[in-house]
Amino acid sequence: RSVMQSVKMKRVIDSLTKNYYPFNLLTEERVSEVTNLVRFIEMHEGEIFQVRGGKGNDYLFVVEGSMELITAGTIRSVVGPDDTRKKPLVLPKAPSTSTVLARSDTIICHADRDMLDDLIAWDEVVHVAEDTDSELFARLDKVRNSLVFKRLPMECVETAFSRMTTEDVKSGETVIKQGEDGDAYYVITEGSADVFQMGLYDDEPKVVATLGEGDAFGDEALVSGGKRNETVVTTSDTKLLVLQKSDFDELIGGQLVKSVNPKIAKTMVETGYEFIDVRYAEEFDEHHIPGCTLIPLYELKDRMPELPANKKFITYCHSGSRSAIAAMILSQNKLDVQTLEGGIRDWPFETESNY
Repeated sequence: RSVMQSVKMKRVIDSLTKNYYPFNLLTEERVSEVTNLVRFIEMHEGEIFQVRGGKGNDYLFVVEGSMELITAGTIRSVVGPDDTRKKPLVLPKAPSTSTVLARSDTIICHADRDMLDDLIAWDEVVHVAEDTDSELFARLDKVRNSLVFKRLPMECVETAFSRMTTEDVKSGETVIKQGEDGDAYYVITEGSADVFQMGLYDDEPKVVATLGEGDAFGDEALVSGGKRNETVVTTSDTKLLVLQKSDFDELIGGQLVKSVNPKIAKTMVETGYEFIDVRYAEEFDEHHIPGCTLIPLYELKDRMPELPANKKFITYCHSGSRSAIAAMILSQNKLDVQTLEGGIRDWPFETESNY
């Protein structure tokens, strides 16, 4: 399996993001991240390759060529790319493996389904912010990978952004100082800064890092409850997003949405709760929990009148990211709602398929 040249790689990625579900549903901003959550495997005719899925039934796509997928003695033939554009192959969960046999020169794409679920959920967070605050929307992608937002539950991200304030700092100013108490968390949206640290035997502080757009600092003292372990000084006129300690503690330490494990959720449904599936229709058709109602996340706000105030709901998606956002939206509208822990990925009971 050779490493694909950059021209061929671009062609393959373009085809994937334009023609294959669910990549063709992502915004341009999310599409740019596709290469970080998929792997491409180039095979020659007659070559055999073993592939193992992840925790959540990963997807397999044929981008070029033809192949056979052998799983637990069952053979699935794919005669061309059209066979997986609307309905990808679904791999069994790890540690099970499948065997791919190339019937011609073939390029396949293995996509981590849990990471895809997170990416789709982030798209929905951005859409919610775009609808309510265009300035907030413009800031989201710059800082989404900063440490604090990786720690946050998906449903808390928009809340965190809405509570952050903007601060302009002139070049050469000290933003935080080593040894002081931590009172805020900072993200750089424009400009740059140097990070200084004073070691036990140092006479002068030393520059240990240079920060730029999208970089964050100040969270270590907030998480540990200790003193600042670094000094940060701007090296140009800089714009910062600032999250105060009280908001940081609330959003990191507490969940806005209650989750429930599958066994308890099954009992709750038997006593009056209703499942809402917030995935795409294509995912619903693949498999869903019997008796659920399909309301894709992007339709939820418009379809709110369909949900009676006296009903109780459990939202679910593939792994839990999108359903947490859905539960937050429903709870903000005064509905009694919880979210299914682990989504349908970890649902051990019966499911239905429309295929």
